[in-house]
Amino acid sequence: MYLFFRYYSTGGTKHIPYFSALSAVVFSIYIHVFQILTIIKKVDVLLPFKRDDSRGMLYWKAILLFVPIYLIVGYLVKPKDLKNLVYDEEKIKHGGIFLVIYCIMNVILLFVLMLAIPQAYN
Repeated sequence: MYLFFRYYSTGGTKHIPYFSALSAVVFSIYIHVFQILTIIKKVDVLLPFKRDDSRGMLYWKAILLFVPIYLIVGYLVKPKDLKNLVYDEEKIKHGGIFLVIYCIMNVILLFVLMLAIPQAYN
């Protein structure tokens, strides 16, 4: 989470780096959840989304899914803890490269699973 926090501490998100980093970590967690649900073919069974739901209802259901993980991760990683961390610049650079590769590979894996196991989304 530190790498996300450091990245979001500059530019347009410099006023909300903790929330942005928290959102990125929670999004990564949910990508993993969708990957697992796709593998076990339980995406539609375990997720409360229906095709005929209104946009507002979809937003409320998404909020109800994301809030628990936001609260857990937010409780475990405090903003002051992230601000106090100090790492060697070389480690940060290598970590940033690995983080980008990790994020790209996660999304690719999710799409490959969705294409390879289409019956999981019936």
